[in-house]
Amino acid sequence: MLDGFNPDAPGKTILDLTAITPGIDGLQEDVICTINNGEGPRVILCGGIHGDEYEAQIVLRQLVNEIQPQDVRGRLIIIPTINPSASQRGQRISPEDGQNMNRTFPGKAEGSVTERMSAFLHDVVFPQADLLVDVHAGGGDYNVVPMVFGFTSDKCSIDNAALEGILDSWGYPYIEYVEGIASTSAGASPLAGVASVEIEGGGGGAVRTEEVAIMRDGILRGLKAYGVLTKGAESPGNSTAIRVDVRKDNNHMAEGDGIVEHRVPLGAEVATGDLLAVIHPAHGRTGTPVEIRAKGPGIVLRQRARFFIRKGELICNTGTLRA
Repeated sequence: MLDGFNPDAPGKTILDLTAITPGIDGLQEDVICTINNGEGPRVILCGGIHGDEYEAQIVLRQLVNEIQPQDVRGRLIIIPTINPSASQRGQRISPEDGQNMNRTFPGKAEGSVTERMSAFLHDVVFPQADLLVDVHAGGGDYNVVPMVFGFTSDKCSIDNAALEGILDSWGYPYIEYVEGIASTSAGASPLAGVASVEIEGGGGGAVRTEEVAIMRDGILRGLKAYGVLTKGAESPGNSTAIRVDVRKDNNHMAEGDGIVEHRVPLGAEVATGDLLAVIHPAHGRTGTPVEIRAKGPGIVLRQRARFFIRKGELICNTGTLRA
């Protein structure tokens, strides 16, 4: 799929990822970086599955510049932007095919632009690692608290107990527990024998220095604790992360088109029945808004960032505190 890609090559190698999908007008070079230094853990750092989630792409591109073979024990593969045809156009999904990459795994080697990138990651890159770190953000549509979650399976060398330790090592304020989706990168990798950690945070259509710093620091802490990096910040000795479950009832969806006004801040702890948001009408003769109230107690993890929302789209979601 990518001529010259040799995951076993010693030292640091960088290749043009866009060679997988040639012929796209105006698409500039983007990279996959492989760093090998002896035996040890094997990790994939991947960003930009959604093209408008730029915090991840900024951080991972910095790490491509900064991390040298002597900083690594084992193997580290860094892909700042796995969906360049979306990212370079400022869009969440590729305009070449209109597909959400995070619903196309395991992909198709002879499929659309998005499916080919998914297949490369799944079929070629996943087998070279034990752990996938899939770095996301809120993009243009949502603001998200800094949180981390992960998945493993009987096929993986990392079991549930080890995965919990990895999640704790990130030092993030929230650890989320959610059902995996096999067509996502983080959901597909455990089925292929690669445990996954997914990072969320930031968004809202703007890059903020403090959110980039949180993401970068968490990645460096987590990778050092796992052992693939030889330097970086120490992880907290005892996790103070708040653990939350997110199920279908935690999602608050719009029942019609309108304009969103949030009534609680991101990260707020709410009780059943608390007013989370109102949806103002965008047309017609009435100005009466629709109230969106919490279905249960929890913490607000994600909020719609754009003013306008359509029927069936997510307004916000909450996480239910684990006992």
